[in-house]
Amino acid sequence: MNITRKAIIAFVLVCVLAVSVAPAFAQEVHTKTITEAEVNEAYIVTNPPRRTITDVYVDLQPGQVVVTATYTVPGKEPIDASVTLVPSITNGRLYWIATAASANGESVSADLLAQINASISSAWRNYVRQQAPVGRLSSIEITDDAITLTGVSR
Repeated sequence: MNITRKAIIAFVLVCVLAVSVAPAFAQEVHTKTITEAEVNEAYIVTNPPRRTITDVYVDLQPGQVVVTATYTVPGKEPIDASVTLVPSITNGRLYWIATAASANGESVSADLLAQINASISSAWRNYVRQQAPVGRLSSIEITDDAITLTGVSR
């Protein structure tokens, strides 16, 4: 069950992050703002690639993102999963850290949270390597209704 929870949370996170952060920067400082509505209207959120994932919702909150979804396997009870993510920028790179996660309202263990963070880090690194333009982020701000990224190209 713990591996299932980890997979659910990591999958939802990667979907959301894939939609939200790959701004195009020129040779100067640029800002990109993505609204909560834009994230929630994105195809990957409204149509997750796995049919077992439904009801994905991204809630932007000051300084963090909360992603919720339902994971359903035939013949089993659905699992309502959520993960709270906090961004940080180190050396011009954006990292997402899962600070809390739950399945059916029960918090996951610290060990499972560490596994989720390892999965997020790997998936996010691969996505950025393939999608994001060359450049460095200098800041990220999350409010109740938008994510604002500021960066400079190299």
